[in-house]
Amino acid sequence: MTTTVPDEIQIAKLSIEAACTALESLFKRMEVMPRAEKIMVSDTVRQACERLRTAKDLLGQLETGPLPGEGA
Repeated sequence: MTTTVPDEIQIAKLSIEAACTALESLFKRMEVMPRAEKIMVSDTVRQACERLRTAKDLLGQLETGPLPGEGA
C-alpha cells in the first residue's frame, strides 16, 4: 500500500482552504460592487460553493472511512 492517499488528503485540505479564502475575498469585494455586477457573479459563486461543499464531504469520507482498496 502506498502513502499517496494521506498526501492527497493533505493536498485536498489545502485546496479547500484556498478555495474558502478566495470565496471570502470575493464576498468582501461583492459588498461594494454595483448591483448589476453582483447579479452576474452570483450564479458562479453558488456553483463554486456547491463544489466546495461536495469536496468537503468527500474529504470527510476519505478521512473517516476505509481507504480505497481496503475491505469494507
